[in-house]
Amino acid sequence: MTSRRFCCVALATAWLAGCSVFQTATPSLPQRSSVVRGQLWVYSDIYLPQRHRLLEELNAQRGVLATKLSLPTSDEPVYVYLFTTADEFKTYVHANFPDFPSRRAFFVENDMRLAVYAYWGDRVAEDLRHEVTHGYLHSVCPRIPLWIDEGLAEYFEVPAGQHGLHRPHMQEIAAARANGWKPNLRRLEELKSAGDMTQIDYAESWAWAHLLLETTPERQQTLHAFLTAVQGSDPPDPLSSRLRAVHLDYEQKLLEHLDQLEKTELAAKEQLPM
Repeated sequence: MTSRRFCCVALATAWLAGCSVFQTATPSLPQRSSVVRGQLWVYSDIYLPQRHRLLEELNAQRGVLATKLSLPTSDEPVYVYLFTTADEFKTYVHANFPDFPSRRAFFVENDMRLAVYAYWGDRVAEDLRHEVTHGYLHSVCPRIPLWIDEGLAEYFEVPAGQHGLHRPHMQEIAAARANGWKPNLRRLEELKSAGDMTQIDYAESWAWAHLLLETTPERQQTLHAFLTAVQGSDPPDPLSSRLRAVHLDYEQKLLEHLDQLEKTELAAKEQLPM
């Protein structure tokens, strides 16, 4: 499936190659309407009320993320540019980021700012939950590894109240398992460019995030300790090493977790009225 997710991670890490440079282009960035909500500085060419429902959700997501991940919050602005149409968005991206593939939204970090670019489409809420997660994470963990950065963004792009359950990723993993796929966290940890990640890599990254956040306090603490270490000056031990200390068979634990999710989903469907 064609996915914004693949692009957003490739672009979220494009700053590593030094390609996130602001240039003068036509059309210009949206600027007619501006709203500041917490860390978010939102610019659009359509009127945005101060209490827009989506902006309230995105602002609240900052606290949810900080609590869930035991992370501090930051005052560093995350600039969100919302184009009115897909054509305006694509024209701007083509002029300013010519090497980027055509996608719905993306996140860029450079020496000057954290910025999200998107347009008002049918999936703008999903797109912004995902990209703003990158912004919040990079404002406190600028050296967060690619795979967990993406896995957490996939987790938090799911609407509130669903505990990060990403059903499309569950379906992707189920199909891959039927063809012999197995999780490999150490391989994910070696990926340095999102261009090297496949769709199943994003699905696996989400699955690890879900296992760590939605199962046991011990696993949550393992993730919390890792993210705390990421904020330090020295590279932390890989998360795979930390998980091995908790579970020698940690990849089998992920498969068991996915099996349980599938059983829970199947049971819920069987209880639906005919």
